[in-house]
Amino acid sequence: MKLFHSIGMTMGLLLGSCLACGNARTEPAHESVRTVPIASRTEVILAIVGSSGEGARTSLLPLLDAQLRGMSLSLVEQRPSGSVSDWATAAIRSESVLLAIVLDTKGSGWRLVVVDAARRRAIARELPGGSEHDAASSEAVASIVISAASALREGLEVASAPVAAVVGDAPSRPADETVVKTGEPLLNGAERSIVVHGSLGWRIASLASAAPTTQGATMALGLAWRNRVEAHAFGSIFWPASIHSAYGGFRVNRALAGIASGPVFGAGGFSVSPEGGVLVERLRRSGTLPAQGVTANEAEPLYRFGGLVEVRLRRALVPLLSVELVAGGSYFGRSVQFSVRNGERSPFLEIGPVVGFVQLGIDIATQ
Repeated sequence: MKLFHSIGMTMGLLLGSCLACGNARTEPAHESVRTVPIASRTEVILAIVGSSGEGARTSLLPLLDAQLRGMSLSLVEQRPSGSVSDWATAAIRSESVLLAIVLDTKGSGWRLVVVDAARRRAIARELPGGSEHDAASSEAVASIVISAASALREGLEVASAPVAAVVGDAPSRPADETVVKTGEPLLNGAERSIVVHGSLGWRIASLASAAPTTQGATMALGLAWRNRVEAHAFGSIFWPASIHSAYGGFRVNRALAGIASGPVFGAGGFSVSPEGGVLVERLRRSGTLPAQGVTANEAEPLYRFGGLVEVRLRRALVPLLSVELVAGGSYFGRSVQFSVRNGERSPFLEIGPVVGFVQLGIDIATQ
């Protein structure tokens, strides 16, 4: 399906090119073809605007970069500060620009505008899938751009309408203009260096053979630096686990808190982060009902410290809202043993030092 989608978009562009050839003869004299040789134009300028721009940028830039380099062309990303129409008009003034590309991701679908910088003509194509099909949409965009660049280098025309008529005056994101060439990190004044994350989820953790798992709610508050590194503090409270034995019954109350951090790797709407950290666990016996002849002493809370490793998978649902899955394990320096004394010590429940867990929740980012 991705292949057919890309082929369809490319055929649409080529059809537009044919139409453009028929209309080129009627252009006014002041908009005639510029005399700068096509071979001297070695840059493709790209502007991505809209709420889904980050996902589009992550999937599209590496794809375009690799293909354009094979054509001895360089990709330059510019982030406009004014209207997109003003940006496009300014971008094509450079005699080194072959194409100016505008990818609008504001709606449910994407709108791609291709501007022939030499002739100052433009053409637009709609990509209905948009952010819902990031990979297929990015492949379609790359296919259209590469086809347009190839056609221009062969002396063909790819667009027939004036730039202002196609691009329009839709405002871009408010930001200072930043130019990013391929191979350089994507930094922008509109992207805050620090993004705050808050999450709420449900965690299941192993306990002991008499009570295999405990379940409870977990919350976290974290900071992400340029979507490359994330650190967060978290806390979990579990429902009490009921323990029954010949000596009586009681409940194990469990809570933990900790911090973790790690690098973030993203592609499209997905991100994965391997993390490491430290945590403290609190265990306490409550609701003790001793069997006949057994005396229960007053329960004191027990604390143990340990380290953890985990992997966090995150999938964006809508801008700033994601679903996340976390899985990992922790190791504490000691086991916890519950026992009775009847002349001699008789252990009947041991919570080992290794604890595995899995967590499902939602994450909200604030920028």
